[in-house]
Amino acid sequence: MLNFIFQFILLQVPIIEKGIVGTIVYSLVGMAMCALGFKVADWLIPGDMSKQISDDKNVASAIVAAAIIIGICIIIASAISG
Repeated sequence: MLNFIFQFILLQVPIIEKGIVGTIVYSLVGMAMCALGFKVADWLIPGDMSKQISDDKNVASAIVAAAIIIGICIIIASAISG
């Protein structure tokens, strides 16, 4: 479905702008998948990680959250790039 939408968008723009449109579309998809992946990881880990980081200022939870986000982003980037 995403490929169909991407191809439809590419047919509407000139050839020079196709790279820009592709970059923007894949960036938005990657960021949405990263946010969704973090929410799933937060849901699977016991306790509320977002509350621990924002309210309790727990640095260890922030480091774990950063590691989770970096790991998810590496997986998403390799999946998008092929």
